[in-house]
Amino acid sequence: MNKVMFGVLLACMCAIAATNEFRGVNWADPRDNFVSDKLVLTGMSKSDTYESASVVADKVIGQFQELLGTNSVRIPVNEATILDWWGTYTGVIDVGLTKGRVILCYWGPAHGAGPANMDRFWNMWKKIVDAYADEPNAYFEIFNEPNMYNKNDLRNLYATWLEKFPNVPRNHIILDGTGMAQNVPEVADDSRFDECLLAVHDYSMWGFFKSEAEWMGHISGEVGKYADRTICTEWGGAMSPGTKNGEYFDYQDYNKPTSNYFMAYIRGITEQLRKWEMGSFYWVGLKEGDWYSMTKKSGEGANIKLEIVNQSGVDRMQYSWTDTVETAPAKQDPFGGKAWAIPGVIQAEDYDEGGSRVSFYDKSSENEGGVYREDAVDIVALDSTDASKGYAIGYTQDGEWLEYTVNVEKEGDYTVGVSMATASEKAGVKLFVDGEVVADSVLARQGEDWSVYESAEAKIGKLAAGEHVLKMQIVGNYVNIDRIRVCEGTACKDPVVEDVQDSTDSTTTYMANFGKNPTSFMQSGRNAGVFSATGRFLGRVDVSHGGVTESLKMAGFAPGVYFVRFSAENSIILRKICVE
Repeated sequence: MNKVMFGVLLACMCAIAATNEFRGVNWADPRDNFVSDKLVLTGMSKSDTYESASVVADKVIGQFQELLGTNSVRIPVNEATILDWWGTYTGVIDVGLTKGRVILCYWGPAHGAGPANMDRFWNMWKKIVDAYADEPNAYFEIFNEPNMYNKNDLRNLYATWLEKFPNVPRNHIILDGTGMAQNVPEVADDSRFDECLLAVHDYSMWGFFKSEAEWMGHISGEVGKYADRTICTEWGGAMSPGTKNGEYFDYQDYNKPTSNYFMAYIRGITEQLRKWEMGSFYWVGLKEGDWYSMTKKSGEGANIKLEIVNQSGVDRMQYSWTDTVETAPAKQDPFGGKAWAIPGVIQAEDYDEGGSRVSFYDKSSENEGGVYREDAVDIVALDSTDASKGYAIGYTQDGEWLEYTVNVEKEGDYTVGVSMATASEKAGVKLFVDGEVVADSVLARQGEDWSVYESAEAKIGKLAAGEHVLKMQIVGNYVNIDRIRVCEGTACKDPVVEDVQDSTDSTTTYMANFGKNPTSFMQSGRNAGVFSATGRFLGRVDVSHGGVTESLKMAGFAPGVYFVRFSAENSIILRKICVE
């Protein structure tokens, strides 16, 4: 075996050697997830938009992490939700992916019912896979509790899924055991699924045993020899008072051994999960009206607050988890380390650091313009023959977005001017500050091509002093954005940049003015963007405390020709610098 083959084998073995990296809970629709219409998770409403769903997800999943110690969440999907409510529901998924692992699991239209229309079933999965197959935190559970299929039919369904979506990593695909996800070996012993993860469910209703040992044996029989690649995607018991089979149960203390079958179940299952080092998802983290729910909710939207229902239940859930590695959300930081000043000019290509679905969302996986930055955002040169003139966001599609950390100098009313070019009809941007819409539709003037940039202006109203996040979301398709200028007051005329003439003078300054008394770059206090003579971005340098040439030398730039670009209060300035 050569080293390459050994490395691949080792990677596969490590990927499924244990599943304890999953510490999760389910988040459910109050009606249960077996519905034929849109899934409206507890805390959401049918009137939600992408933005409002994102706020709810941030509060709920964030508090799962804070209160319960989770690093994963299991979210249901079905045809109506994905095909008819995609623009909203992706707000939940996208936020979940920024916080940790997300299992997207299909639920049928009713308990014990399969898809009503297989074309819609496959179209649903195609839409999900196209969007999230490359996401390292996304996992795909093909069918929840597939008890309507016999063993052979279920295996064939799984095999068809794998054939249709070969680009999904096998160790991100989860296959439920037959029945109510109770028989893992009947799926696992099919060699077609060797690299896939497996799922088991176990509930107190399936046994009524009164000893922990019996419950440990019960789930062991469901999993067989496949514990190393199985996840318990559902297990749960009573957290609040209720009646079952004519017997009333008050709050249970699961930290104490007992002959009560609920207590024996919770303690036995968690003991076996711990013994196996198996990852799990408690049913349910949040579901209104469910006495198994680990938390209860008060408030709505941004004011949602979760409260633990039964601490001893949380204790046993955490006892079952053997992984201690946290999944930290990606950190969002200003590009170049400093927030954009408002009033001032924001270069569109200098969006925040943080990555996909943190500081930006782009529907393509590569930078289709191929310049300036190396992530998925599509960036183009303003002038294909002269890269020194800067860059713009291009190849845009409806719904994509970018975020910018800004610092508002003082409270007041502001106006924005967005420099855009498009040959499309009704294309432009929508602007948000801290998640609130401030400019609903800033549309570019339709031109003949994407090379003529003009400013479209809109009032954005009052902004509070201090640091904020400005979000720019694309409206329509194929609009290029060069920069965003935010001005104090009710007008915001955009500058016209003078042509840059070639020069060997090491101190030549090219300035575009949009005021009678432009501020000098030395007074701007901003880090400057530094580019090679061919236009490749090389980094940022602080030029506020000395000469530009000396600043480049101090920053370690080798002798050569550079372009230095930055924005001052009333100017866009470009200097050609020769470092000797």
